[in-house]
Amino acid sequence: MASELGKHPVQHAPAPWTTKSECYWLFLNLKKLPEGVYDPLEQSCLQHGEFKGGLGFAMVVRYSDTPVGTYDELALIPGNFSVPKPSEGPPRIPKKALRVSRIYVSQRTTTYNGRLNWNIPKRLARFTFSAPPTPAGSRPPETLTINVFLPGTVEGDGVAPFFACTLKPFTWIPSVPMSTRWLPLSTVMAQPPLTEAAGFKLGDEAEVESAKIDPYDTSPKDEDALLCGTDRWCSFPIDAYVRRARGCWVKVHEPGKGDEGATRAAEQPDRYWPQDVRPWSIGAWMEDTEMIVPTPLEWKL
Repeated sequence: MASELGKHPVQHAPAPWTTKSECYWLFLNLKKLPEGVYDPLEQSCLQHGEFKGGLGFAMVVRYSDTPVGTYDELALIPGNFSVPKPSEGPPRIPKKALRVSRIYVSQRTTTYNGRLNWNIPKRLARFTFSAPPTPAGSRPPETLTINVFLPGTVEGDGVAPFFACTLKPFTWIPSVPMSTRWLPLSTVMAQPPLTEAAGFKLGDEAEVESAKIDPYDTSPKDEDALLCGTDRWCSFPIDAYVRRARGCWVKVHEPGKGDEGATRAAEQPDRYWPQDVRPWSIGAWMEDTEMIVPTPLEWKL
């Protein structure tokens, strides 16, 4: 389980969080869970609830404001899962809910806090974007290519991304405001307990004794210090208000095809992302988004 909060070298930023971002949703409708839907550390999640399908999505978020600073994120939400309930527990536990199965971020602080606060199984990765977020009053880029690389890679090393896509926003019609509360589907998440990394405590102690590590250092060498485990379920809604929402065309690239400068394939890309997940060709492009992640409902089985 997680070390005592006062002793961990990473800043604890408890829920709730209010964030600002630009984000993109790539819709899915999976009939069954693909290979690689969970990180090897989180394989026990396969035993926690049955996959029920329904609308899912991959989500890329470019956070400009959070309680722990700016960072980028790639998440996989395959669809709905059944939610086991204790014989006696909170009456508001949903029967089924969405679940984040894979998620990558570009910052260490949010990795630790996401796991600790909400059971969100965050891991580190490196991100590149072909264009910056769109300021208010500006036209979005004609296309946006997103690359997500293995932790520890650096620009120019020739390693291909394990996930890459190109989005083409609809610009022939104006954007419109949107709220997740207007959607005809639930945005409630239910996350099972997380497994602690084998090197978590050793990594924690080593980081305390070493010089302070840059929070944007995505090297896997020091990642174990962030991978705390938990012992309870968490459920929470995701509420988002988008000031400028529009559709976009979506093209997901084959492994190693997203980065024109790549000369080497990512090592075992399916170890980091299920390679047979193919989103719809139409997605959602959302500028100036305010997203609230509340304090979760918690219970133990």
